[in-house]
Amino acid sequence: MSTTDPFILAWNSIRYHTSNMMDQADKHFESMAITIRQKANDTSWLPQLPHRKVPPPPPPSVTPVVGNNTEGFGVVWGWVKEHKWLAVGLVVAVVGGGVYVVKRKRQRGGRRKALKAGNGARKEVVVIHGQPHDPIVKSTAHDLERRGFIVYIAVSSHEDEQVVLAEGKTDIKPLQIDILDTLSARASVSRFSSYLKSPVIPFQGAPAHHLKFTALILIPDSNFPSGPIETIPLDHWSDTFNLKVIRTLAITQLFLPIVTEFKSRLLFVTPGIGYSLRLPFHAPEVAAVGALEGVIGCLRREVGAAGVQVGWIKVGTLDLNPTEKKGNKESATRADVLAWSPAVRSIYARGYVNSKAVGDGVKGSSLKEVNAAVVAGMLDRKVKKVMRVGSGSVAYDFIGTWAPEGAVGWMLGLRGGKRVTESVRGSSPGSAHSLESSVEWERVDK
Repeated sequence: MSTTDPFILAWNSIRYHTSNMMDQADKHFESMAITIRQKANDTSWLPQLPHRKVPPPPPPSVTPVVGNNTEGFGVVWGWVKEHKWLAVGLVVAVVGGGVYVVKRKRQRGGRRKALKAGNGARKEVVVIHGQPHDPIVKSTAHDLERRGFIVYIAVSSHEDEQVVLAEGKTDIKPLQIDILDTLSARASVSRFSSYLKSPVIPFQGAPAHHLKFTALILIPDSNFPSGPIETIPLDHWSDTFNLKVIRTLAITQLFLPIVTEFKSRLLFVTPGIGYSLRLPFHAPEVAAVGALEGVIGCLRREVGAAGVQVGWIKVGTLDLNPTEKKGNKESATRADVLAWSPAVRSIYARGYVNSKAVGDGVKGSSLKEVNAAVVAGMLDRKVKKVMRVGSGSVAYDFIGTWAPEGAVGWMLGLRGGKRVTESVRGSSPGSAHSLESSVEWERVDK
């Protein structure tokens, strides 16, 4: 049908005018309604009718951002955009927790055994300086041998060499170094250095490999003379410093060229409780360990630039001799006191007995703790400056550092006595005996 048909034209005209008229009517009625409402609101004599509350407009709908993959990603992205700081906090917490877990896992699961050569033979070498019969030295040597290290124990006499050979371990060997003969000691260390640098053929037909010097471990003997300073002979002081300090320093000097060349570790293992508390009647031990602390601090700064790390292991109470009876220790302490003069006993006996009882009530830790600390000092990426092992090592170190002097003395049961004068000592033959019997032997429970 053509658009020029009169019927079509008439129909379109009627529809247009009708629609226009209806729109005009709607506008007119809407205008009248608005006018009436305004008049009603402005008139005071009309009662106020309750107004119907207009419902609040619906919240704007959030159009989800649809990603390229799934609709869920768009929802998550929209939430992140609305909660930026919360999202940042969650990310930081997750990343930080992950880093902490990974770090702890690496520390626990780090290398705790020696590396082997390509042919399967042992290649890492450790030198231990200490008395071969010392329990810590023996335990450390056997533990490192089980972990795949070649262990050398520095000895200075034929008797000590036989003690090492008696262990019956192929990879625990004596290293003869006579500290008293400087030329001989240097020659021994020079031969040892050549041995480390020479290729090694473990068995016929195997390819050669080179050794690696991993660590020098210095364990001074833990037996020290004890007693009041005025009763310790000077030759005991001299022996203590020669055996504990001078020998340790001499071995360190001899091996420092090799240590710096191989970037090996230096580990010192010393008693910790006596030095931490500045334990009375243990002046030789405190002085020797204090001297070694000074050497360790200077050495750490000197060789640190060469890539050598130095660690100090402070040992607390260890269970070295579980079969030893407490009565034997008390008898030895009593014998020490009775060997003093009556004047010295009168003022020092009680304090000496109490100081010797420090740590008696604490169960000693296993030597495995020392072994674990030694391995950590050898193989961890970064060596701790001070490692505390054994029962009481941390507690006594804290007390000795932060507790007031009077509190430490009270804890140790230090109470001064009255010195017996010469006139009293010579008054009667039985006075000395009565003074000896007056010494009280207290059991100090810790």
